[in-house]
Amino acid sequence: MDITEIFLLSIASSIDALSIGASCGFKGIKTSLKAKIVICVISFVVTLTAVIFGGFLRNFFSDAAGKITGGVLLIIMGIYMMISSFLNKEPVECDINRSFDIDYKEACFMGIVLSGDSFAASISVGMSGGMGFLIPVMCVIFQIAFLNFGESFAKFIAKHLNKNRFGIISGSILIITGILRGFF
Repeated sequence: MDITEIFLLSIASSIDALSIGASCGFKGIKTSLKAKIVICVISFVVTLTAVIFGGFLRNFFSDAAGKITGGVLLIIMGIYMMISSFLNKEPVECDINRSFDIDYKEACFMGIVLSGDSFAASISVGMSGGMGFLIPVMCVIFQIAFLNFGESFAKFIAKHLNKNRFGIISGSILIITGILRGFF
């Protein structure tokens, strides 16, 4: 897996942070630096665990079978993201206690939710070998960047962009990458 594929997978796996950040920003919910650090740590650990697990699974598959299985995982994740977008799945409610400030427990919840999309992609990366160690770092960087961007420009996003497009775009990227990675 080359750096371009890692870059695209990291973006596709992290783009949900944009809609969650926009949702928080539009509602006036603040995410402290401590909460963002908690989200980063959880995302990194979950993604790294998935890459390691994918590397472990690689021992049980031939290179061709591992490549196909990894590609199929990406395609399934992409289809799931696109279906969720078409069903108008709302962004996760991040301020559970309605305090307009993300606390430690809510940050843990957000970190787990934001890591969900990157989990399957990271298993795929681990199974394909190569530069899999980069994906946890890249996913964390993009998640925080998208979360901050979403919060900062929430009013613009809410007025001018359809949030469902994020899922369609990221799902499409995962499907295309899965097809290219698994079958070519």
